Amino acid sequence: MEHSMPPSLTKMERFLAERNAASLQRQKDLFDAEKEQLINASLVKAAEAELEPEQSTVKKSKGIGRKLVKAADDKLLEAEQLGLFTSLMVTDNNAIPTLLARLPIFIPIPARHQRSMLDKDMAFAFETPFGRGRRFGPPVTIEDEDVLFAMLQLSGRRLIGQPSKLPVPLNDSSWLHDDRGNLTVQIMIATVGQINKELGINDSGLNYKSTVESIKRLGHVSIELETKKRDLYLGETWTGQTIRLVDIQWQTYKEDGLIFAQFSPLMVKWLREQATYHNWKIRRSIKSANGRALYRFLCTQGNYYKRELDYIADAIHWHGNRSRLRPRIEAVLQQLKEQFNWCDYHIHGTGRSEPFILEFWRQKKS
Repeated sequence: MEHSMPPSLTKMERFLAERNAASLQRQKDLFDAEKEQLINASLVKAAEAELEPEQSTVKKSKGIGRKLVKAADDKLLEAEQLGLFTSLMVTDNNAIPTLLARLPIFIPIPARHQRSMLDKDMAFAFETPFGRGRRFGPPVTIEDEDVLFAMLQLSGRRLIGQPSKLPVPLNDSSWLHDDRGNLTVQIMIATVGQINKELGINDSGLNYKSTVESIKRLGHVSIELETKKRDLYLGETWTGQTIRLVDIQWQTYKEDGLIFAQFSPLMVKWLREQATYHNWKIRRSIKSANGRALYRFLCTQGNYYKRELDYIADAIHWHGNRSRLRPRIEAVLQQLKEQFNWCDYHIHGTGRSEPFILEFWRQKKS
């Protein structure tokens, strides 16, 4: 800062005036510096205040899934005490519905390749010796079936009650009512982390996202199934219905979340009356989707089974080059035989004049 001095001032007066002006400038500079520090400190504090809620949310989200599971369990217990339904524990979680395992609902073909297989209604049509039908909803794969079976493993209770009083109210299963008008459903309450642990995978963000997406797909799947019957007057007729496998609700967070699954009354009927034992440990050890589909199919075939390899491949919708079908099926069977002592087998035929035929025996439990 420059100051002009009047010409009439003496030298002493001029000196004092200049010294005072310099002092004032230093004070102003100090004030400006302190002001800048205060402004910066204020900005930092404001930024920290904005970050604190996010950090707090992250801290609170850790373990929130377990708290939600407990809260949901407590709520179900309270509803049971109020008499809305009766709860029964499930003792065997290694069962899967036999018919579901035989139908090509979950196939080893990647979802992106299934889109070209859909009909005009965007449904996947199939025909088997057990009936014909269509699968509605998003394309689902063996990986989605893994998630479904993991949820079955974690489902610990069945609820018996009036359809309108169940956790997910139902109104379209009247033919499954008991004498008192009750329906039976099977439920699972678990965190995404628990489902991933059951699948044998870690809790990475990618696995978390993939499992949640799969759970959402499962909630949209329904099956239109028809079976052939002979009527006394009309001859052969087809009777059918649309089946929902599971109703799902979720409450997800950044790192974990609560999943509530209510398996339909028909699924429970299948599990009680037409179930197949399915070793979850063996299934998880098979790396390929084709191999897991083959194992699931063979589980439903009893202690002895004999059929052409091409027929089996068609039944499970084997994905890939059929010219390598025999060695790849044999590799899966060899693992089941040597690692788990689960079966014995023999494949005969040339693949040319005589088709390859699998002869398969289940090993008896010791």
